[in-house]
Amino acid sequence: MDQLITLRTLPVSALMQKDFQTIKGSATVAEALQLMKKTGDSGIVVEPRNEDDCYGIVTEKDILEKVIDPGEDVHRDPWNTPVFQIMSKPIISVNPGMRIKYALRLMKRTNIRRLTIMDNNKVIGMLNMSDVLHAVEELPVHDNHIAL
Repeated sequence: MDQLITLRTLPVSALMQKDFQTIKGSATVAEALQLMKKTGDSGIVVEPRNEDDCYGIVTEKDILEKVIDPGEDVHRDPWNTPVFQIMSKPIISVNPGMRIKYALRLMKRTNIRRLTIMDNNKVIGMLNMSDVLHAVEELPVHDNHIAL
């Protein structure tokens, strides 16, 4: 239990993914899907178009809900739809020192599965709920908690 408490109080920088993917907003949804397939990522950071713009994120959920099955009267072609038309924006981001437990609470309240970690207005990492779950899986198992 002590290791779990320690994990919850770690800064997000301890678990964040530092090698995340980015894509330009002008890229097509099909290009974003190809990148996701190649890297195994379920979300990609979308770069700002200019210095007055903000980061966005395109996720598998965005593509499914806004392109693949957007509704009866909406038709989008993944080969001709730019990412900036379907991305989530602005992104919810935190600083690298935020504690894991507060990051998880923020994700729960805002109904998102990933946070971007920013430092000096630049994305430096990503934290998914699955990153935290993987860290919990790596904790040592206590013999008295094993079910027989």
